Amino acid sequence: MTLLRRSQPPLSRMCAALAVLYAGGELAALKAAGFTGQVPVGGKVIQGLISTLQSNWEWLIATGVSLVLVVVAGLMMFGSQRAPDHLFRVIVGVLMILVVIPAVLA
Repeated sequence: MTLLRRSQPPLSRMCAALAVLYAGGELAALKAAGFTGQVPVGGKVIQGLISTLQSNWEWLIATGVSLVLVVVAGLMMFGSQRAPDHLFRVIVGVLMILVVIPAVLA
């Protein structure tokens, strides 16, 4: 157990150094391929397309979630025993989409 504790800081330093070297190599490859950090010619068209798709996607999600909440509210009004379970699952799913997944991908 003490050997593992002694070897952990150098091992973590080696892993961090390897990660930095790997990231530096990837960055050098991007620069060699011509990546300058500037928007390329015609980039505004692609940016507009992505913006349109993103706004459509947001409306689709908002409509779907609101329809699900209306159905769950109807189940609660008519006395369904499982309606709170469904409501909890919808809330957890929305929180996963809005909070956890972007945090993991960032």
